[in-house]
Amino acid sequence: METIDHTTSNPVANVLSGYYKNAAVGSHSISALLPEVEDMKLRRELFEQRSYYESQKRDLQKQMAEIFLEPMESGKIAQYWTDVTIKCKSKMGMTTETAAKLMVEGTNMGMVQLHQVLNHNTNIPETLKAQGDAILAHEKKYLDRITPYL
Repeated sequence: METIDHTTSNPVANVLSGYYKNAAVGSHSISALLPEVEDMKLRRELFEQRSYYESQKRDLQKQMAEIFLEPMESGKIAQYWTDVTIKCKSKMGMTTETAAKLMVEGTNMGMVQLHQVLNHNTNIPETLKAQGDAILAHEKKYLDRITPYL
């Protein structure tokens, strides 16, 4: 699992970058998986979650620009391994269950990383912590919607 980089001295930048990375990796993962998913109900869930991630990325870019930050394009290793994993699984036959399992595993990894970024950057405004809590709550609801496909 790729870890969140905590090298800057600005905890707000670290947290916003972590939130952005979560949305970017999530969106990329869904885009890579969608061509392999035939179940229309799961496809709808994936489309809606990808829209959420894309909206989140736009909002975070604006939020970061307000404090003169640009999102770093991190998560490239995670995106590469996502692509490789999906290609391998699809060659063996991508079932609805396999697709859901990949999304559950990826979402769980993203939630772990969100918790890490929040736990390693405690000196942030309450509004930013609440934003992270809201993202985590959304991710949990998404898990609840896709686990029935397992």
